[in-house]
Order: sequence, then structure tokens, then C-alpha cells
Amino acid sequence: MRISVVIPVYHRQTLCERALRSALAQQVDGMETIIVDDGSRPSFQLSADTAGRADVRVLRLEHNRGPAVARNAGVGAARGEWIAFLDSDDYWMADTLRPRLESAELDWTARPGQMTLHAAGFVIDNARTGRRDALIPVESDSPIHFASGCWFSPGSTILFRKEVFEWIGPYDPTLRRLEDLDWFLRFALSGGRLKVWHGLAAVIETGAKPRLSTLEESATYLQAKYSGETCAHHLAPNLLRRLNAYLDVERASIYAAEKQWSKMLPCMARSILGVPRLSLHLERFWRHTSLPQRMEPAGAPSTPQ
Repeated sequence: MRISVVIPVYHRQTLCERALRSALAQQVDGMETIIVDDGSRPSFQLSADTAGRADVRVLRLEHNRGPAVARNAGVGAARGEWIAFLDSDDYWMADTLRPRLESAELDWTARPGQMTLHAAGFVIDNARTGRRDALIPVESDSPIHFASGCWFSPGSTILFRKEVFEWIGPYDPTLRRLEDLDWFLRFALSGGRLKVWHGLAAVIETGAKPRLSTLEESATYLQAKYSGETCAHHLAPNLLRRLNAYLDVERASIYAAEKQWSKMLPCMARSILGVPRLSLHLERFWRHTSLPQRMEPAGAPSTPQ
């Protein structure tokens, strides 16, 4: 098996069907797709035209455990040499996985055993504002960047050898939010690097913000995890300052969505004091590019935009 696509889902039947179709339409030889149903009620069901396919499996978790546990389960069940993540509310554009995988395979051949993650460009489609932005993320091997957020949209653009996941270890099952920030920070602290395919591969749909209580629980856990002297990945002061500044941006974004400006402003002020800057984000982690003329999911009927 060449590559396994892992799609976690929780209560998104229609959107996950779209994500699945966009994966199956990529026409990559030696590919399987694993849907991890994270305790949906009712359970996620394959459509009539995808049920019974040997290259599609549904792994059901009895109870909802969160994206960390779901991705761990998907990777654990994967038979492919490579793993690609796709979130159930996002989708891939046509013929984007094959060139990404070929580029990653060439890189692995040139640098066998190198701990590398492969990302790609993506379109942010903001359902709340109606705004769309096409972004190409920067490449990096700097831990300070990985302490600053997940600017490369890992849930739907990341591609990596299965060995890399085994080297770093699983997602922290304690986390129901920011689990990707934690995993990729551990990856960077272990000497990993991020390479970028400079085309647009995925459409990332953003909607409602998470509950503040969920974010606070994860943020408090991460701050304790990385500040303790006995922590395996104890952060130097500059890295911890970065992490705290990013967590305050996350808090501020939730308050802004709720129009709680009196609570949002102190969070942003604290973040900017920790990492002085003139922008919302801690750094410019992307370059903007033109939106594609067509943004339909791969496998969707061909209709004009």
C-alpha cells in the first residue's frame, strides 16, 4: 500500500461524503482511505457508490474522544507507507494529491530517513465573513515557528511517512483542542522540517469558533506541559513566550467572534507584549496567491463557479 488517507469525522455526514469523494477522485495508485467515525450518533454511513469498495474502510470509535484519538486510530490502522490527513469539513481540489506525493517520494529518495512533513498551499473559505484567501505557507525547521501556531493547516494538507509518526509518537489524547500544535511542536523540537508543495491543494472551510472552556482546558494543559523543568520538551523562555502569545491570539479570536471586546483586547495586548508586532499573527507565515478559477471538490460535477 502506497498511501493511506485518514479522515476523522464526528456528526458531519454530508460534509464527510464530500471530503471522501475528493480523496477518491485523486487517482493515486496504491491508495486507501480510512474514515474514523469518532462516536457519531447516528454513525457515519458510506454512500451507495462508496460502500463495499476495498480501498475504503470505516473505523468506528464507540465514544467521541476528539481528533487526537481519532487520528491516532487512523494512523494505527493505516497500511500505507505514507499518511495524508484530510479533515471531514474540508476537501481536496482535483489532481493535487498525486503531484504532492510524487514530490514527497522524490525528497525521501534524496534524503532517506529525514524527518520531514510535506504541506501544500490552501484556500481559506470563511463561512462567517464570506472571505476567501489563497495562501502558500513558508517552509521551516525552526521550533520557534512551530510554537507560533499551525500556519500550514495540517489537518488537510499534511503528508508524511508513517515512520515519522512512529518516531514522534501519537497525538496527546488528553487534548481536545490544539492537539496539532502540540504534535508539530514536538516534531520540530525533535529536529523535523516542513517542506511545502507550492500549489493549492485543499479548501479549508472555517465556521464557528470552539467554546472558550475547551480552549482554556487545552491551553492550560500545554502551558504546564512545556514549562515544567522535568518536561521531556521543556521550552526555552523565548519558545514559551511564543507559545503563550499564540494561545492569547486563540483566546482573543473566540472573544472577538462573541463580540466580547472588553475581554478580547487584554488578550491581544498581552500577546503583543510577549511578541511585539504590528499584525494579528505572530509572523507572516504565508504568501498570498491568486484564487483558482475552479474550486469544486475533486469528484464533484463539473459546473462553472
